[in-house]
Amino acid sequence: MFEYLKGELTLKKLEYAVVDINGIGYKVNISLKTYEKLVLGEKTKLYIYNYIREDMFKLIGFAEEKERNLFEILINVNGIGVSLALAILSTFDVEDMRDIVSREDVKLLTKVPKLGIKKAQKLIVDVKDKLKGLQLEEGASGSTASKGIQIEEELYMALESLGYSKKDIEKLVTREEIMAYEGIEAAIKDVLKKIQSKL
Repeated sequence: MFEYLKGELTLKKLEYAVVDINGIGYKVNISLKTYEKLVLGEKTKLYIYNYIREDMFKLIGFAEEKERNLFEILINVNGIGVSLALAILSTFDVEDMRDIVSREDVKLLTKVPKLGIKKAQKLIVDVKDKLKGLQLEEGASGSTASKGIQIEEELYMALESLGYSKKDIEKLVTREEIMAYEGIEAAIKDVLKKIQSKL
């Protein structure tokens, strides 16, 4: 299946775009947020979600990998299909959704067409923990602060899955120390070493 498509953007409409790769035009469904980032005639890279059903095969594309990751989280919520997930991503970007979910702002979420209060409440409950681990920045080009935040979130998730609470972790390592780690592996290794020394 396709991980991403990279080629010239030859057609751009609100609901889909066409990427030309070696003379073949790939029709890719998109959100409005992705639409806003695309420039006609330019070389384009879209991260692809392959939507396959018995009677259907659609390519759904995103300008950023984190947007695709959020889409995958959303469509796994019971009652949220492809169309509604794209409507959510057309209304709010990834950072907006993080904020809405963390504040449990059901009212703001219902601004999405066809997303009622009950479904919005269920969505917030279902995605809250999953959004914590969602990649903030792609690749190594992200800022040091963003990289540090990502390491911090992944560290908490990894150690909480091992049975350690956030309070336990905060007793062992400061936020400044977490921000200074080179990567998540180094962070986990160091914190586990500190846990062992306390036993």
